[in-house]
Amino acid sequence: MANINPLRELPTLNDNYKEGDVLVIFGEVFDRGYVNGLVKEAEAKDMQIIYATVGRRDEENNLRSLTEEEISAKGQEPLINIPLEAGFDLEAVDGNPCPADMLKGVKLKGWQDVKIDFDLVRQSQRQGRDRFEACVDQFLTELDSLIPDGKNVLFAHTMAGGVPRTKIVMPLLNRVFKGHGDRYQSSEELWNTDIGKLIAMGFEEVSATTFQVLIDRSESLRKEIEATGQSVAYVAYGYHGTELSIDSKMTWQSYAPYLTGFAKLKLEEIAERACQKGVNASVYNVPEILTNSSSMFQGIEIAIYPLLRAMLEYDENSDKVNNLIIEAQNLLKDDFELHDVFDKTDKFFSSSIIRDEWSKFDQWPQHNGPEQMELLRNTSSEILDMHKDTKDLLTGPLSEVVFSACGHIMLNNSWSSEQPVYWIGHDIVAKYFVERG
Repeated sequence: MANINPLRELPTLNDNYKEGDVLVIFGEVFDRGYVNGLVKEAEAKDMQIIYATVGRRDEENNLRSLTEEEISAKGQEPLINIPLEAGFDLEAVDGNPCPADMLKGVKLKGWQDVKIDFDLVRQSQRQGRDRFEACVDQFLTELDSLIPDGKNVLFAHTMAGGVPRTKIVMPLLNRVFKGHGDRYQSSEELWNTDIGKLIAMGFEEVSATTFQVLIDRSESLRKEIEATGQSVAYVAYGYHGTELSIDSKMTWQSYAPYLTGFAKLKLEEIAERACQKGVNASVYNVPEILTNSSSMFQGIEIAIYPLLRAMLEYDENSDKVNNLIIEAQNLLKDDFELHDVFDKTDKFFSSSIIRDEWSKFDQWPQHNGPEQMELLRNTSSEILDMHKDTKDLLTGPLSEVVFSACGHIMLNNSWSSEQPVYWIGHDIVAKYFVERG
């Protein structure tokens, strides 16, 4: 994607998606995730929501469907109980070790020199892809029976991840995302090793290729629905940096090192190719929020705090905004005000390190550096220390605003989407909160 394409105006409210139309979740809905906002918006329109699962692994690492108890606990009905787990790290071919087992016994000392048999990895990748495509076909067959005649359908791709499930990987990623001083680890060094190449393959397989599989395998169902005059659209969640208010100006910035970003670029390319073929498919690059998965990235939350100021800049007299300001202020220690938080974020994003070296759109995603990670960690820690309770942060209510705004924008914009890739920045999130939230 050569140029940023931010949405500036809220999508026109219309009755295109109406009661009984279908939102299909292609992935699984967990707590504290972006897709919850899309589900909320669909529920408000009385759409039917059809859920899915990635399945679970048993003690022998065999992929299985959910049990009745697990389905009941989720409270998501109807749920097509066919495991849509993607990836290949646990796929063993012809008695050879699976990719995860290839790294068994690897220690933090000497991991850079590990050599992986990528011919075997590609065999595992092909077997994993075949398994996934077969499950997707089963899923779509069951889905076809659940979609009422005469209904529009929106597919929401929520697949992400792909980290090889082997002991050495998480300590390495923790050093990349959270390391400083003696524990700092260059993301570029990791990325150029065999272990890094394996991680990259896993990210792309799960976060990007699954979108291609969904679009390709659902072609006959899509054409069947469209032949009756109904609409079929696809949306996916991307990340490619976020515009936020820095010195009262909307400015693009990005978290680094965001290693999944290479897969997110592939996701954008898939949407571009689909649009060229006349398929309504779009990737929405969403703002940072703090979720169960994003919490592994040290300092990613720094970009969330300026949303409050974007709201004040949009409408400082809004009761909604002022109530949120009061709620936010109450989360801080008595010695601190919200402007202290903004001062810290401004200092961070305006620093020569971040502004001049780690805010280069044409070089995204960028790898980390020791001075950048030190500043990231220190700024994050200083703002966290302003809170009364580090388990009750400003990022909580702000994240809820973001995923609600994204759900509203994505669902309403998807009907007549004109571009394969969009950015949702803090300005349109603020506008949503004041006008429609």
